[in-house]
Formats: sequence, structure tokens, C-alpha cells
Amino acid sequence: MTSQVHSQTLSNDSTCCVPCKSLKKALVIKVERDYLKNQIGVTRDSIFILDSIIHKQDLIIINRESKITECEKSEAACEQLVKNKDKEVGLYKGAYDTAIRQRNVGYTFGFLGIILVVLSNIL
Repeated sequence: MTSQVHSQTLSNDSTCCVPCKSLKKALVIKVERDYLKNQIGVTRDSIFILDSIIHKQDLIIINRESKITECEKSEAACEQLVKNKDKEVGLYKGAYDTAIRQRNVGYTFGFLGIILVVLSNIL
């Protein structure tokens, strides 16, 4: 009743005879398949997590770039304000220098006037 085929069906349909070597090979393949299937699931989860991290980092970069742009605009505005204030300082300095010169000229003419009055009284 036994032949040299790899498996035989016995009189009972629910029982099957398989050579040990084939059974071991089938079990190894099944274990490897289950392991690889599990690894694919882990890999998919890792890819999803890393994709989420990358997305969050991209948002952080975009946020930081917009803050940098705001700071650059603010810096440019401050530089313009400083230039305007420097112009104002130049104008005030010019007006101050003019006032000092006018005062000195006034003192000079006043002193000369006093000298002329004193000299005219003496002569």
C-alpha cells in the first residue's frame, strides 16, 4: 500500500502521510514566511513613524524660515530707522553748530561794542 511518492492519502481523508524531510522544509519555510511577514509589518510601521517625523521636521523648518524672514524684515526696518535717526542727528548737529557760531559772533560783536564804547569814552 505504500509507494515512493512524497505523500499518500490513507483510507481516512483527514490524515495525510508526508516524509519528514519535506515536513521540516515546509515548517522552515512557514516560519521564515511568518518572520518576514512580521518584519514587513514592522518596516511599514517604521516607515509610517519616520514619515511622520519628517513631516513634523518639515513643518518646523517652514516655521523657522518664516521667523527668519520676519527677523530679516525687522532688521531691515531697524536699519532704516537708524539711518533716519542718523540723518536727524546730522541735522541737529548742523543746527547746533550754527547756533554756537552765531552765539560766538554775537559775543565777538558785543565785546567789540564794549571796547568801542570804552574807547570812545576815553577819547
